[in-house]
Amino acid sequence: MQFCAADQPYLTKKAFQASEVDVQVAVTKNEPLKSFKKAVLIVIASETMRKSASLFSDEDLLDILSTILEPVTFDICSSTEAISSIYHFWKNIIYNIQDTDHKSLVFKEPAQLVAMHLQGLNMEQAVKLKMSVYRPKIEAGTQKVPVVLSIQKGNLYISCVWKDGQPVLQLEEATIQGNLDQSQLGRFLFYKIENGKHTRFESAECPGWFICTSSRNDEAVAVTKQPGGPQVIVDYSLTS
Repeated sequence: MQFCAADQPYLTKKAFQASEVDVQVAVTKNEPLKSFKKAVLIVIASETMRKSASLFSDEDLLDILSTILEPVTFDICSSTEAISSIYHFWKNIIYNIQDTDHKSLVFKEPAQLVAMHLQGLNMEQAVKLKMSVYRPKIEAGTQKVPVVLSIQKGNLYISCVWKDGQPVLQLEEATIQGNLDQSQLGRFLFYKIENGKHTRFESAECPGWFICTSSRNDEAVAVTKQPGGPQVIVDYSLTS
């Protein structure tokens, strides 16, 4: 490698024996030292890559670029993938339902479900549950099936809403047909979860809260966050 200034003779090549590249670089008096260094390194890198039989590694190239170029800052932009809140209707199924204590669900005025032991002719008081099943049939990574629950006769739907900071289960008059938009009707959506031979229903509006009956007879159906509690039952038998 040989260097020369505009008003000086060529320097000897022996001073640059460490490099096998034969490069001549002319430098003007007003050329900044930093720019001169960059120019030299660019020429050396170009010539070496052209003549070298071996390939440069990523680390080699990064070293060259970081020496030649000014530090570059990058803005990292994160993107958020919008998740659709639409559940596509699949089918309706009519079930008889009892909790694991063999209590049936009974409708009482004005709009309440209670769990009672029924026998003989009283079994006619038990409501049949209409379960509307939606797709995705299985929530991603879980065994939760999105469903809407209503009393077979009439237009009363089970919903879970927040009142005074506490989830409350209630019956609402509604007309829900076709697909369901969770962003608008999420209070009606529950996740059907298989628990062995029995079924649980978790509120989509209030995650971690399950439809429950009391261990006592003739008590209102409600929701609980303690499915293993001694006073509540969250497991049900469904028969079609």
